Amino acid sequence: MVVYQEDIVIYNNTLEEHMEHLRKVFQLLWENKLYIKRDKCEFAQSKVHFLGHVISNDELRMDEAKVHAIQEWEAPTKLTELRSFFGLVNYYRRFINGYSEKATPLTELLKKNKPWV
Repeated sequence: MVVYQEDIVIYNNTLEEHMEHLRKVFQLLWENKLYIKRDKCEFAQSKVHFLGHVISNDELRMDEAKVHAIQEWEAPTKLTELRSFFGLVNYYRRFINGYSEKATPLTELLKKNKPWV
């Protein structure tokens, strides 16, 4: 199980394990007077979108919407824009082959007294 703020993802190897796990989670929520909105729940999914990732059987991928956002990002023209871009891209660095080499020229721009070229 993974919990992040108001999102809960429960995963198991079998449907039977999943149902038992759900019962336990629902019981804990009930005991602590925490409630879920039924219309926001999805059960027994083969693929889940969670924190900018797509999680499925034995696979973790970047969400295609995030990939598109990175590809369409306007070229930064000032430091604040560059930092925003790095915030998104650094989150996905594990998916980008040769990330360090590709990011080095932009990282250099973050240094003090470095001209913006």
